[in-house]
Amino acid sequence: MRAIGTIATALLVAGCMNDGRPTPMPGPRICNAGAVQRFIGAPMSPQLQPRLRARSGASSVRVVRPGEAVTMDFRRDRLTVDVNQRGRISGLRCV
Repeated sequence: MRAIGTIATALLVAGCMNDGRPTPMPGPRICNAGAVQRFIGAPMSPQLQPRLRARSGASSVRVVRPGEAVTMDFRRDRLTVDVNQRGRISGLRCV
């Protein structure tokens, strides 16, 4: 009986071991606005939006034009693209 308990404990401990690499935690993606700063000054278009999302790693993109109301909620997985009166990107931030 004692041997069965020892074997069961060894199997339990072995199941908890990994190869030493950290395991990523599930959850929302985190946006990296630094990866898309080169787009400042570019004309904003519907075709550019998916590229910005992919390059920044964001889950979503919101485009904010002058005078538009936006929510003040903070989402670290969302890229906010500020567009000026001429339709060009004036800022990129993760909020």
